[in-house]
Amino acid sequence: MNKLLLSNFKNILMVLLALSISLSISVSNIILITLLIIVVLEGDFNNKIKKILSSNWMVSIILLLLLYYIYWIFFGNFSDSNWLLKRVSLLWLLPVFYSTNISNKTTEKSVFAFFISMFISSVIAISENYGLLNINGENWTNSAFLKYTEHNVFLASSILILIFSYFKLSLSPLFKIILLIFLPVYLFSLFTEAGKSGQLVFIVLLTIFIFVELRKNIKYLALVLFLIYLSVFVVYNTSEALQKRFTKEISIFLSKESSSRSLLFTHSLDIIKKKPIIGYGTGSFTDIFRKINKKTEKIVRYNHKTPHNNYLYVWIELGILGLIILLSIFYFQIRELIKLKDGFVRILLPIMYLAIMFTDSYLFTHNTLVLYIFLSIIAVNYQHKPS
Repeated sequence: MNKLLLSNFKNILMVLLALSISLSISVSNIILITLLIIVVLEGDFNNKIKKILSSNWMVSIILLLLLYYIYWIFFGNFSDSNWLLKRVSLLWLLPVFYSTNISNKTTEKSVFAFFISMFISSVIAISENYGLLNINGENWTNSAFLKYTEHNVFLASSILILIFSYFKLSLSPLFKIILLIFLPVYLFSLFTEAGKSGQLVFIVLLTIFIFVELRKNIKYLALVLFLIYLSVFVVYNTSEALQKRFTKEISIFLSKESSSRSLLFTHSLDIIKKKPIIGYGTGSFTDIFRKINKKTEKIVRYNHKTPHNNYLYVWIELGILGLIILLSIFYFQIRELIKLKDGFVRILLPIMYLAIMFTDSYLFTHNTLVLYIFLSIIAVNYQHKPS
């Protein structure tokens, strides 16, 4: 097949993926499969394999995947083995897409398509929160077309990329106006939803970004940080929904009251203590956890398939070696991205995932895993001209 035709088709698919990623799981899956086929049809396998193996980041991903398959073979099939392997196997897409070249124009169009996608998603989510739309019925855990926890993470990453684009890239006045229209909608959606992880990680990463950008001007840095935290204080004190979510969690923590999350955490640590080195096997978590007592059996019955902590999840099933490989993925990603222009901004992506993985298994959740793959390819490919 004509290489130019394949390249053009690949570029179109990248933009369509960016547009569909937050709006339709089924469409984004079709695009991912088609994109995978296109990269394979490009050929040049020797160079692609060399490129993959030259990256410790990619090698770490492959090692984690192989370890899951090896543990599945040697420990046998558990209740969640097939479910987990389907999700984890999506990670193969990252080395494959890493091996191909994505042009600057395509990455720019993809990012803008992602902004449009998140604007549509945010408007729908806000409309749902205020009763103007009801596309999810009684399912309050959904925000637009994503789980509210995932939508929060999508919003946090969108806002950070938007702020970077506005201040660091050479953009036309029209494009800057469009971004200024998108920004308040993203922010309003972020802080009127139930998800806490995205809200907290956004504030932390925004603080890091501002500190790095303004560290040479202490007065300006202090002023900007003061205005940001003043805004957060005002938003928190004027949002009843936001207060309820955080005060509930704080009260449970202070009173040492048992909750599903706290039981998942404490019993997961107990499970790890029994087999910290080897682990229990791929997809074994729910089978092991439900046998502890009646409370844990009830938690599993309410569809808690993970300990809501990616690190504990991997440690339980793959042992200490799996945990080390998981951490090495982000360590080597940071090392690779930091060498690029404005590397400190690019590494906010792995830092974000390192943070949110304390609160849930975001690297193995379909939508946030696809987001990680998409943003990683954007981060490693795009060479911008500063404004």
